[in-house]
Amino acid sequence: MSAQTTETPQQSRTRPGTSAVVRNVFSNWGSYLIAIGVNFFISPYVVRHLGNTGYGVWTLILALTGYLGLLDLGIRGAVTRYVARFHAQNDHNKAANVASSAMLLFSAFGLLAVLSSFLLAAVAIHRMNIPPQYWMAARIVVILTGISVAISLVNGVFGGILVGLQRFDLTNSIETAMNVLRAGAVALALHWGFGIVALALIQLGFTLARWLANVYLAQRLYPALRIQLGAADLAGVKLIFSYGAFSFLIHVSASLIYASDNVVIGAYLPVSAVTFYAIGGNLVEYARALVSGISQTMTPLASSMEVRTGETQMQRIVLFSSRAGTMVMLPVALTFILRGSSFVGLWMGAQYAELSGQVLRILSITLLLWAANAVTAGSLLGLSKHRPIVPATVIEGLCNLALSVFLVKRMGILGVAWGTVVPSVAAQLMFWPWYIRRTVGIHPVAYFKSAWLRPATAIIPFALGSYALERFWTAHNLAVFFLQVALALPLAVIGYWVVCLDHGQKANYSRNVASMVGASLLRRGSIAIPGDKTQNRE
Repeated sequence: MSAQTTETPQQSRTRPGTSAVVRNVFSNWGSYLIAIGVNFFISPYVVRHLGNTGYGVWTLILALTGYLGLLDLGIRGAVTRYVARFHAQNDHNKAANVASSAMLLFSAFGLLAVLSSFLLAAVAIHRMNIPPQYWMAARIVVILTGISVAISLVNGVFGGILVGLQRFDLTNSIETAMNVLRAGAVALALHWGFGIVALALIQLGFTLARWLANVYLAQRLYPALRIQLGAADLAGVKLIFSYGAFSFLIHVSASLIYASDNVVIGAYLPVSAVTFYAIGGNLVEYARALVSGISQTMTPLASSMEVRTGETQMQRIVLFSSRAGTMVMLPVALTFILRGSSFVGLWMGAQYAELSGQVLRILSITLLLWAANAVTAGSLLGLSKHRPIVPATVIEGLCNLALSVFLVKRMGILGVAWGTVVPSVAAQLMFWPWYIRRTVGIHPVAYFKSAWLRPATAIIPFALGSYALERFWTAHNLAVFFLQVALALPLAVIGYWVVCLDHGQKANYSRNVASMVGASLLRRGSIAIPGDKTQNRE
């Protein structure tokens, strides 16, 4: 039974429209760009102060404890889906039931995460290729990180509520503030001579601050939703796991695909090798975040539109959003592939240019096909059509792990990179076009042309321009490198305008730009308003 049948002013403000979707995407991008910028400047500083071995130990511990995050079990995603759905239906009792059930589950799994961190500290540290002088600090860091994971799990309820309300602007504002302040704290700690234990304490403090901020905002934006452990019940738990179980398996597979690489390297190679791999791998993850800015907004949007949108409209949304994902990714991926070693050398130092640059070039191959499918997956998660993704991602993850273990003994960290690329490319080409046809009825040829062929054709001038810049104009510092990228980007924009947008989209964007420019001029008083006798009165 619905708690209300009418919409309060707070709910009307949180109900998204087209402008809210655009706001959310650009809010995500703004947050990610700031995060990338912060990490861009702080990463060389951290590596220099910790050294290759210390930074490798830190990265390896984060990879190990990252598996504790799997205790999420897809619950946060379920909170997002059902809060979005029940809020759109004004059914606040059901939304509260889901949130309360999720809080009960997360409280239990948070305790399990803490206990597991103690077990990892006692058993796993000395089994990795970590030098003995780091063992005590590594164990402390594992336990502190486990506590951080526990807080993050509980925070998943409130973060899921905010995302379900499609208030990415608020969650991103919190994340941006935390990133900037955390970077400052890390810089001060390293400057004063502290090590990885101090970094773990800083991480714990900001995780706690993020949780408190999300609690306040969730209560403020959705006052009709009351979270009480006593309101949790078996029906709420079953509803969560009917959606979350499959989402959880997808996350498990993603961890095998992306998080296992550093663990494989730490198990078979000196821990300093993790540093060289992480430099290239982190850059690829930063690039993925740009596309996540689109895909994350699609999940709650699809959930809220599920009952109002027909199949034809959903097909249009999938085709254009997948193409947009590829359009965003291609300039970044091609820059990494064509100019990766130069960038790494200028950013981290010449000693990292060759090996880390090769890792970056190899891993960037996955980005070329992944972006379109990642955006589509966001929509299908919101429609609860993600179950067929599970076996495909599990197979990809297991193949990734097995191939990485096989190749690391023969090719070192480059073998681990290829162990990631080969299964990914196979999955993107073989599974996703079939799956999209099955779920939304788009023919694989139509999807291939829209999501990949049109952007690939449009980006050719940018690729040629980037190659020419790398070949004939050596960048001696990062300022020159970024200037070169800025000079090449208009080639991508022109190509996209000509090839990737149809006539209606061009006309619509032209009107929007003209409207924005006109409004800006009016605000500055540069255009006299007809009939306004107060203009230019002196």
